[in-house]
Amino acid sequence: MASDRVALIKQVKDANDIVDVVGGYVSLRAAGPTFKGLCPFHDDHRPSFDVDPRRQRYRCWSCGKYGDVITFVQEHGRVDFREALELLARRAGITLEKMGANRQNPGRALMLDIVKWAGEQYHRCLLDSPLAEAARKYLGERQLSGETIRRFGLGFAPPTGEWLVQRAAAAGLSDPILEEVGLIAQRQEGNGHYDRFRDRVMFPIRDPRGQTVGFGGRILPSSPLSAKGPKYYNSAATPLFNKSEVLYGLDQAKQAGQAAGYLAVVEGYTDVLMAHQMGVSQVVATMGTALNARHVQHLRRVIPKVVLVFDADAGGKTGVDRALEIFVSQEVDLAIATLPEGLDPCDLLVQQGPELFRAALAGAVNALEFKLNHVLGEANADVEAKRRAVDSVLGVIALAPEMPGHAGAVKRELVVSRIAHRLGLKEETLWARLKELRRRDAQTRKRGDAANVSESPRPDRAEPREALAPRCEKELLTVLLADPALVSEAAREIAPEEIEHPGLRQILESLYRIQEIGETPDFDHLRPLIDNPRLGECALGMQETGRQMQDRPAALRQLINEFRKRRLQAKKQELQDQLHAEADHTQAVELLRQLQNQTVG
Repeated sequence: MASDRVALIKQVKDANDIVDVVGGYVSLRAAGPTFKGLCPFHDDHRPSFDVDPRRQRYRCWSCGKYGDVITFVQEHGRVDFREALELLARRAGITLEKMGANRQNPGRALMLDIVKWAGEQYHRCLLDSPLAEAARKYLGERQLSGETIRRFGLGFAPPTGEWLVQRAAAAGLSDPILEEVGLIAQRQEGNGHYDRFRDRVMFPIRDPRGQTVGFGGRILPSSPLSAKGPKYYNSAATPLFNKSEVLYGLDQAKQAGQAAGYLAVVEGYTDVLMAHQMGVSQVVATMGTALNARHVQHLRRVIPKVVLVFDADAGGKTGVDRALEIFVSQEVDLAIATLPEGLDPCDLLVQQGPELFRAALAGAVNALEFKLNHVLGEANADVEAKRRAVDSVLGVIALAPEMPGHAGAVKRELVVSRIAHRLGLKEETLWARLKELRRRDAQTRKRGDAANVSESPRPDRAEPREALAPRCEKELLTVLLADPALVSEAAREIAPEEIEHPGLRQILESLYRIQEIGETPDFDHLRPLIDNPRLGECALGMQETGRQMQDRPAALRQLINEFRKRRLQAKKQELQDQLHAEADHTQAVELLRQLQNQTVG
């Protein structure tokens, strides 16, 4: 029954306060009656995102995103309405049996369940199975405590090639679903599946809300498979996991990062684990990739300062330049900490305790100063060496994308001013050289593009513009979404075929269909019929606008008259077209008479 479905949707929405849900993804702070944060839907450079607990709505005043808790999960997770509802229902412990779940087409919620199940299998194996004795010994040698192992859910994948495949079969889980989330793969000869992770310590990778989305596997040093594959092996890209975006340990580090005023980024899983074990819990790690803009966006939703940790013998030119590029192109306070004696964080913590590590983090230098210290230390007093040092710094800035807006302009001014002060040069000289380097880079790219045209023509990247809805059509839906009691009157006067905009026509058809089956044509009944989250967002916004109108019945009557005039004008145009094309005199006279009647009418 549709009424049961709507009641269940309302139950799920009521059980998921929008501030709690959004706060799992975005760092929010109270601002009067609402909460503010950085918008997760665009590269926000100031808190433009508003969450209103009274209306249970969110709005970004910069990019225009707007909606309720279901819309947020749809947009943020890039899932459809059904999947968003599943995720929220599971969060609240509500079953969706009445919604008729389709397990033949697994949604995000089911995939999360499967990955969580696998994590539990690996974890229990590590804790209890004789197969994991070598793994337990390895972790003991790394001095990771049982509490840390349990808190982060570490596990073990046995070396047999079908351990997880067999357990999944016993649990009634289908191979295609496990293959979709990257846990198993099909044999080349097409006969069955095999486990993708074998003889590895398993590190569950979780999203900021603590949901397992993938795994990292470390081959045991004693494994006979160690010579055949990489030491570390991450999950392949799946609908849940992208190693270029996820940060290991972020779910555990958020609170400590906000308390410390920054998040520290290291390279390895065990670096994170040992830091947390030693009480330095504001530490996360990338998935074997360099820190990038997507990582920074996730980090900034927690705290605007990031400390990138380099080993003393690491952080060479490439690493330093990459850090500087992020520093100048993103609205982030990016600092670099260097560890002493060439030790990685885990070894340093184990050998000398947490204080030296804390001191290194506290003494972190911003990326610009770090780069200047790096190049000026090599330049000494030699004039030509200093000139090359200037080009080394400005060359990175020239290649970096420009941070938009006034904030970007201010940061560029401050960066150039700081370089001029350190080198004793005029700012005008540095600006002129920076322009030269940018011009040279643009010319190089242009030549490269021209050389590649014949080999690999670029597709047209221009996105088609959305069709603009006629004013009267948008106003009609604004009135009806705000006042469902008026839908029956609109249905008697305006046919869906009269609506030119395809999205608005879909909404109107759905409202009429709901009315016909005897249900209330309101937004809650409409929601399951709209697959496109942007269309749902648009409908929600029109409803909110309509509720602020003073006299909606009068507005509908005026709109009905406008649609009558549109029909009349369309009929006149049709008759005029026929008249111009008609060669028969008698038929032409008849068409002229009809046209005159329409005009008089």
